[in-house]
Amino acid sequence: MKKRQKKAKNNLLWQYGLGMTILFVVISASFLYLVFLGMKPYQTAKSEGEKLAQQYAGLEQADQVDLYNGLESYYSVLGRNKQQEALAVLIGKDDHKIYVYQLDKGISQDKAATISREKGASDIDKITFGRYQDKPIWEVKSGNQYYLVDFETGAVIQ
Repeated sequence: MKKRQKKAKNNLLWQYGLGMTILFVVISASFLYLVFLGMKPYQTAKSEGEKLAQQYAGLEQADQVDLYNGLESYYSVLGRNKQQEALAVLIGKDDHKIYVYQLDKGISQDKAATISREKGASDIDKITFGRYQDKPIWEVKSGNQYYLVDFETGAVIQ
């Protein structure tokens, strides 16, 4: 009788351990799948933006690819063409309209960061090239605040 109870108790512990292991594996797999789904838009933006910039703007090397979400969404690709000129290529996410800017014709990312710091930005998280009201801009993210710096003049728009 005691052997039977001991065997049943061991069997119950084994089932409990197996159940917890299965639960852990299912939760871990679900978490990794959600992370994968969260990364998918960025990966799509990167590959599509890079491909379109190379195809239509003559970009040979892409150094930075981002997705700019302002009034409209753009794939923002910074890189160099065959003549090694620094270019910024904006590709409309919805209409695929392409805008090409030579980076030496406006202010740099570093200058946009400096201007944003002068206006109150503390730690700068990210700087993205974009387009706001038909003007090229640098979007500087600092914490929860965004600073839009005009690419051509260096004036803070917002």
